[in-house]
Amino acid sequence: MSIFLTVTASCAKCGAETEVDLAASVNADRRPDLREEILDGRFQATKCRECAELLRLPAHLTYIDIRRQQWILVQSTDEIEQWRTHETDARAIFEQNFGAGVPKFLREMSEGITPRLVFGWPALREKLVAADLALDDAILEMLKISIMRDVRGAPIADEAELRLISGEADRLRFCWLDSRTEQFLVNLEVPRGAYDDIVREAEGWASLRADFTGKLFVDVKRLLVGAD
Repeated sequence: MSIFLTVTASCAKCGAETEVDLAASVNADRRPDLREEILDGRFQATKCRECAELLRLPAHLTYIDIRRQQWILVQSTDEIEQWRTHETDARAIFEQNFGAGVPKFLREMSEGITPRLVFGWPALREKLVAADLALDDAILEMLKISIMRDVRGAPIADEAELRLISGEADRLRFCWLDSRTEQFLVNLEVPRGAYDDIVREAEGWASLRADFTGKLFVDVKRLLVGAD
C-alpha cells in the first residue's frame, strides 16, 4: 500500500502555506503511476498557491517494487552526513518487515529483494533507471568513480553529484546536478562498453567492490561523506 499524510508546506519564496500530501511509502506494484512520477521528476512536486513557485517536498519514505525486487529507504539529502545511522536503521526496518520473524508468505514474497538506502529524489530516480537498464548498482558506482577520476571539467562543489539519468543499448547518460536544487549542471554520455569493461575486469575492481558488498547505502558518497 502507498501511504500519504496531509501536511502543510511553506513556500521558501513568499512564505505562503500550502496543504499537500506527503508520501510515507510507495508501492510501485500497486501504483505504477507513482513510479512514473518519480522518473519524470514530478513526484511530491506542487506549486505554491500564492506565487506558483515550485515546491518539492523532502524525501522521507519507503519504496517497494516486488516485481523489480527493490526495497529502498529514501531520506532527505540533508541527512546524508548521518548515513551510517540511517543504514543501520534501514537494515532493521527491512528485517522487521521481511526478516525471519514475519509470516512465511511475507518472507517468500520478499525473496530476492535487494534493500537499499538513498538520499534525495535524484538518487532514488537513479536506482529506478538502473533497474530498468538491468545494471548492477555497485558496478554503476564504480563506473561513476572512473568517470570522476578521468573526465576533465567535472563540477567539484560539495553539492554536485553525478547521477545516471537514462541509457540505451550502446550508451549511458549521466548528469552532474546540484543535490539541493536538482538543477542539471553538466551532461555526459558514456559508452555502455565502459560499464561492461568493469564487469569483465572484476578482479581489478575487487577491492573497491568490497566497499559496497553487503551494504545498503550503495553510492560513491559513502566513500566521500564522513569518510574515516
